[in-house]
Amino acid sequence: MPRGARGRVAIIITMPEPADSPADAPLGADTLANALAVTRTVERARIELRTTVAGAGDSLTFVHRGAFVHGGARVQAESDMTEAAATLAAAGQPMPGDWSHPTRIVVDGETVYSQLGPMAESLGREPTDWTSARLLAVMAQGATENDALALALDPLGPLDLLERRVVEIGEGDGEDEIRGVRAVHLRATLALAGETSDGATEPSAGSFEGRLRAAGVETLPIDVWVDRAGVVRRLKVRLDASLAGGSSESSLTTIFDVYDAGENIEVEVPDPADVIAT
Repeated sequence: MPRGARGRVAIIITMPEPADSPADAPLGADTLANALAVTRTVERARIELRTTVAGAGDSLTFVHRGAFVHGGARVQAESDMTEAAATLAAAGQPMPGDWSHPTRIVVDGETVYSQLGPMAESLGREPTDWTSARLLAVMAQGATENDALALALDPLGPLDLLERRVVEIGEGDGEDEIRGVRAVHLRATLALAGETSDGATEPSAGSFEGRLRAAGVETLPIDVWVDRAGVVRRLKVRLDASLAGGSSESSLTTIFDVYDAGENIEVEVPDPADVIAT
C-alpha cells in the first residue's frame, strides 16, 4: 500500500440527472403561455424595450429601460429619447424641450414618482425634479400611451402578447446568447383576435397589442428566445405595411429584453426632499 494511503476511503458520489428543462418540452399551443407564466414568477430583473421605426432611407429609435424587484412591487422605468432627438435634430426637426438625458418613473407600492423631463422648462423647474401621485389615481386615468409609465405599471406587460392563440410555432436558429445567457430561439405566428388564456378579448387601446389591432394587424409573426429555466429573455416583433394591408416601405421593429433575472438589483426611491409639491 502506498505511503499515506492507509486509512483513506474512496467515496464516489453519483449526481442525479438534472430535471428536464422547460426548454426541452415539445412545442405546442401552450408553449408561449407557459413561458410567460414562468417569467411572471421572476422576482427581480432588468428590462429594455427598443422600438425602431424605419422609412425610406432613415430611421428613429426609441428606448425605454427599467428594473423591478419584489415581483414588481417596486419598479423603475425610464424613457431614453436621446438617440431619437439627435436624429431629428440632425434632420432639422428638433424636438422641443431638454431630451439630453432619460426621464425616469418609479413605482413604490401605492406611490408613483415621475421626473418632469422635457416639460420642466415650461414650469421653471429642472428636468430631474420629481413629482408624485397615488397609484390608484394614475390607474384611474385608464390606458396610457406613455411606454415608460406602462412599463412602470407592468414591467413585463409587453410579453402579454404570448397569451394570444398560437397559429403556428417552430424552432428558430437554435440557441443564441442574449445578454450573456443562452436561450432557445423560437418562431411563432399569433392570432390577435379572440380570447386570451385569462378570458380577455380586447387589449387596452394604449398597449402595444392594442396599437397593432388598431393598425389592422390580425396575425402577428414573432421571434421569442427562452432560456433553460423557461424564462423569456427576448421578444422580437417586426412589422411592415403589408401586415396591415398597406404597401409603403416603412417598418417597425420592437425588441423587448428581460435580463439580469434574479441578480442583485436595487430600485431607488426618490428622497422626499427632492419631490416637489403638486
